[in-house]
Amino acid sequence: MSTMTLSGAVGIGGKNQPADVRSVQTALNQLISLIVPSRRLSVDGSLGPIPARSNTVAAIQVFQNKVVGMTRPDGRIDPNGRTHQAINQRLVQMASSQATPSASLITTLLQKLEQQEGRVAHMYLDTRGYVTVGVGHMIPDENKAVAIPFIHRDTGQAATADDIRKEYNALKKRPYGRRYSANTFQPYTSLELTNGTIDQLTRKHIQSFTNELQTIYGTAAFNAMPDKVKLALYDMIFNLGMPKLKNEYPNFNRHINNSDWAAAARESRRGGISDERNLYVRNLLNQAAGRP
Repeated sequence: MSTMTLSGAVGIGGKNQPADVRSVQTALNQLISLIVPSRRLSVDGSLGPIPARSNTVAAIQVFQNKVVGMTRPDGRIDPNGRTHQAINQRLVQMASSQATPSASLITTLLQKLEQQEGRVAHMYLDTRGYVTVGVGHMIPDENKAVAIPFIHRDTGQAATADDIRKEYNALKKRPYGRRYSANTFQPYTSLELTNGTIDQLTRKHIQSFTNELQTIYGTAAFNAMPDKVKLALYDMIFNLGMPKLKNEYPNFNRHINNSDWAAAARESRRGGISDERNLYVRNLLNQAAGRP
């Protein structure tokens, strides 16, 4: 969420409507770094039988003390009240200041993608028969291929559109599958990418994934997630694509939206992906949840 709306007060003496309580829990989870030592809240829409003893009210009071500056926190958020306005202000600031992944996250992501996908300067067919180049950059059709600045391997001269189309379409006719590594296609190619172009394509790919993940989970919510969760989501969307991640993993997405990383880990397995890579994502989510 970029801002939080409430229909009634949440906390001690509030109406504590489940939808409002969930909104507060979600917002405080996004702002968790501001309310140390509070721990991430379960987004369950409940304050329990005695709200004053709930973790959610305790987190509200820490926020009121540390961020709002209340010497005597009342553990209650009134619609458009002082605490509500402070939460929304911090949510907006977070959304604007974290619009792109951090440099350290990008570095880790680039290293992991290259480790998993390889770095291939020439076009090849992946195990599903899709023309691919660079660090797992899939080229859906010849028009997309023409937009990429290939060069001739032998001369270093820029390839023409006809050169690229010819090689793309010839490669599409080759056999593919797990028996065929990327290197087996090199003898059938004469075009390649420079290292600089491969890096540009990969960074552009990452930015596209960032935009898609922000669309699925909300910009502020995604930006506020721990880096380990972001790395797991980048890996998921890289393999699945946005439509499949969004529509075919409802339990996983529900847990991600509720900041329940351990539950999301249990729902993260993808078919057709190596056990090693599935374990990598599962471990990232469990680590974000504080589990070994």
